[in-house]
Amino acid sequence: KYLALQYLTVHHTQQPHAMTTSSVLQKACKFGSKPDASTFPELLTVVTWLRIIIGAIYGVSLGIRNENRGLVGATLGLNVIAFAPMLYFNGYLMAYVDSYKNLRFVGVVNGLAIMLLIWITFFTYAHSEEEMSMQKVLSDAMISSSEATESSTEGATVGTDEF
Repeated sequence: KYLALQYLTVHHTQQPHAMTTSSVLQKACKFGSKPDASTFPELLTVVTWLRIIIGAIYGVSLGIRNENRGLVGATLGLNVIAFAPMLYFNGYLMAYVDSYKNLRFVGVVNGLAIMLLIWITFFTYAHSEEEMSMQKVLSDAMISSSEATESSTEGATVGTDEF
């Protein structure tokens, strides 16, 4: 009984070995490691962060280059964010993709969102004069619209209930 209790105490009270950032990065950088869901479950997180970083860099690039063709920039950004990490985990790591639940497109939306957020922020900052003039035009249009509505209701006659 004593040995069984000692075995249970030693082997079941220890915390499971948590992966540190450096050990995850070592696994993520090991060429041809052929990870699967059981040997490297953190790959989903690594790919998500990789896509977020690619999205941030591409968003800064679009903002600095003053890119104003929205559909072209967003489409190219989506392709880079979605497919560059696939080259990483298929070609570099040679991962068993089918063992993971959603490796092919995990983090794409996150990367696209950060790309658009950064791009819009840079673009808005670079075009503050146009933003102010647009705000003035819209404000003037709203004021003239409300004045037109008020003037059309002032001249209206009030109907009676008689036939």
